[in-house]
Amino acid sequence: MVQTFAAAGFMGFVLIAPNLATATGLAERDFGLAVTFIFMGTAISSAMTGTYMRWFGSVGAQALAVVWMAGTVLIVYVGTWEATMFAAFLFGLGYGPLSPISMTIVTERTPPQNRGLFLSIRQSSQPLAGVILGRALPPLMLAYGWQAGVLSISVAVALGFLIIFIWPSLFRLRDERTIRAPVDVTSRNRGLLHAIASRFIVPANLRVLWAAGVIFAITQVGLVFFTYIYMLEEVKLSPIAAGIFASNLQVAGLLGRPVFGWICDRIGRTDVVLIAIALISVASSYGLVLVETTWSAWAFLGLALACGFSGQGWNAVFTAAMSELVPREKLAEMNGRAFAFLSLGWMSGAPFCWYLIEVFGNYRPLYVVVMALNLAVAILLTIWILTRRKPELASA
Repeated sequence: MVQTFAAAGFMGFVLIAPNLATATGLAERDFGLAVTFIFMGTAISSAMTGTYMRWFGSVGAQALAVVWMAGTVLIVYVGTWEATMFAAFLFGLGYGPLSPISMTIVTERTPPQNRGLFLSIRQSSQPLAGVILGRALPPLMLAYGWQAGVLSISVAVALGFLIIFIWPSLFRLRDERTIRAPVDVTSRNRGLLHAIASRFIVPANLRVLWAAGVIFAITQVGLVFFTYIYMLEEVKLSPIAAGIFASNLQVAGLLGRPVFGWICDRIGRTDVVLIAIALISVASSYGLVLVETTWSAWAFLGLALACGFSGQGWNAVFTAAMSELVPREKLAEMNGRAFAFLSLGWMSGAPFCWYLIEVFGNYRPLYVVVMALNLAVAILLTIWILTRRKPELASA
């Protein structure tokens, strides 16, 4: 539930973009770059997840993160592009450690045979927030202005702290000793920059998985966040219709994540499921290349569902794959490092999309590139499956 409230802030930066663009005279896609600034923040803070948990404990780290995010959203009230990007960066600093901690708690409390399903249910928090906001936020801002949208997003995020305050036991690792392990003093003495950089070193047996994750992260930016702006700027849907498209896309993510998690549990092959998601992303991108305003409502619904399944379904499967390859006592630290590494994809995804749109003058070449990237991921993962030896637990 806390993740849903936190995700409301994340999705709010996307959904408020058209209103801020109107207020400032900029293009909607310019405010789409908020995604980059959010993940600039997460790349820094999620890499330090283990440190935050050692300082504040699992409950304290999550509570502080939520309060921080609720406050940073209010900076958007300034109403400029610069202030919005600054708010997004600060928001990312809070958002970074929250997801790895909650994923570690879920992993710790669920049996391996059901881990994929429970991780997927946990990961459904972001699309659930998108379902609600996609239908509620555009009408609210049309009626009361974008400032009301900013306030409602901040209040929604703050509700997460209330949940933690009332039920702290739900947000505590059962064995806090796993995060109180002694710190490597030698590494610490090498300096802060070296300590941060070391978090991005990828263990050998995770290189293919993390490389695929970066591509999936870029794909998520293109298929989830930029499609909303695409529907407004190029397809020329109304704000209400585009909001419904975004909401339907999130419905697919909400439903798709548990489905993919359940499949992982049944077949015991997270790598095969990731290949399937990459191929669905190829098909979804092809649909976005072909989409026209004259399509029927059912066709738009089908496209939104396909984008949601592919763009949002991979996160929990990736996390389940991580839990198979990482020792339990290092899972919180490695989840944080993985999230930091994936943030490189989310962070670069928005300027990557923006650049292709600017160069070609339309969105379709972007989705052709996304098709090619996901086809490459499917091939890479297939080679990985065929050539790797029995997985060994990451120890880096």
